[in-house]
Amino acid sequence: MKVQNTYLIVLLFLFQVPVFAQREGAIEYEQEFIAGINFNTNAGLIGGITLRYTKLLFESKTQFHNFGLDLGIVKHPKELRYANQSGAGSFIAYKSHHLVVLRPTYGREFVLFHKGNEDGVQLDLIINGGLSFGILTPYYIQYQQPNSTVSESIPYSPDIPNFAITSIISSSGYLTGFGESKIVPGLHLKTGFSFEYGHFSNKVTGIEAGFLLEAFTQKMVMMEAPANDPGYFKNNQVFTSVYINIFYGGRK
Repeated sequence: MKVQNTYLIVLLFLFQVPVFAQREGAIEYEQEFIAGINFNTNAGLIGGITLRYTKLLFESKTQFHNFGLDLGIVKHPKELRYANQSGAGSFIAYKSHHLVVLRPTYGREFVLFHKGNEDGVQLDLIINGGLSFGILTPYYIQYQQPNSTVSESIPYSPDIPNFAITSIISSSGYLTGFGESKIVPGLHLKTGFSFEYGHFSNKVTGIEAGFLLEAFTQKMVMMEAPANDPGYFKNNQVFTSVYINIFYGGRK
């Protein structure tokens, strides 16, 4: 909840910026390419990366085609990392899958305020959507069976015989189960505001902030508790999030 409040405060601050935006001058570019880092309420510290290419619509002065590609991390809200009793490693209890989403997008970008030739702030409204490819990767753990002195790397499952959380030594790393990943298709819709800064007409730095709605063809199972455990984890099929992208790029 604290993370979501922080994002909302940042959004409210950014929405005050257009007051200082400049309207003088004409838009002097037809194409723009940017790359950035994503932060969102469904991920940890860094939520992913984003790429975006825009091209001016034919005979338009304020609208652009918007093509993009996002790679985002999605975490279960109840993920909690534990340290092994010996302190030799750590793991996320009851986590069964990592979820990474690849999002090719297409939409429109509308210039609401444009900056001066060499300084100022440009405000754009971005609306886009497209397919989502959810990549579910098994979460492997180093597990030591009771009364055993040897650990083995196995995918976590609520059906592990005689499961005991104290028998988990550590996680095995994301790449351990990558070859067993499952792709789940879906759709997404994203809308946000882009605040572009820059002292030169051919370079751009800025922040994009907005909201994402995403739905998959099945529930994305990321956490599962064993039958004999009172814990319960709700796995969703539909996700919403607030996001912020910090980006840099060029235009011509």
